[in-house]
Amino acid sequence: MAKEIADEDKALFRTMMRDVKPLQNAAKKIKCCKTPAVLPKASASVPSSSKETASFYLSDYYEDENPVLSDSILSYCAADIPGKRFRQLKTAQIKWEVKLDLHGMRAEVAKQALCSFVIQHTASNVRCLLIIHGKGGHKGEAPRLKNLINQWLRQIPQVLAFHSAQPRDGGTGALYVLLKRQISK
Repeated sequence: MAKEIADEDKALFRTMMRDVKPLQNAAKKIKCCKTPAVLPKASASVPSSSKETASFYLSDYYEDENPVLSDSILSYCAADIPGKRFRQLKTAQIKWEVKLDLHGMRAEVAKQALCSFVIQHTASNVRCLLIIHGKGGHKGEAPRLKNLINQWLRQIPQVLAFHSAQPRDGGTGALYVLLKRQISK
């Protein structure tokens, strides 16, 4: 049974909250990415099938207290990836096959483009992508797009691993992304 809140506590709460205003975008919904309606320019078109139709419900949440900085190296590896394979990805021994430039895009547009790109290239058995997100973080702020892509890629089931690129491919402003193999039936 719920415990009754003391009048003193209620008064203290009201006093502390009197200057608080509701957030403007409190009812903002997280949109999902579906199969590509418009494909990114850098990619070739692949016929779509009902098997490749998928939805991703990607959270835009990242910790504001501990954000990734412009020069931070991003790294993620699923538990079932051998260490040798991940080292090959980090050192660019696995050559990227196609790239997507998200640099300068708004978050929602970048999310849609990223989801479409991953779905399309997983279906066409591309194994390694180069995703350019830019360094961002102008005026001392944390780079929003870099932080979001770091979170989104971890949530996409087709992504096995990713790591910041070598300087020749964009350094900390880009990522190598290793995709799962498409199981042919």
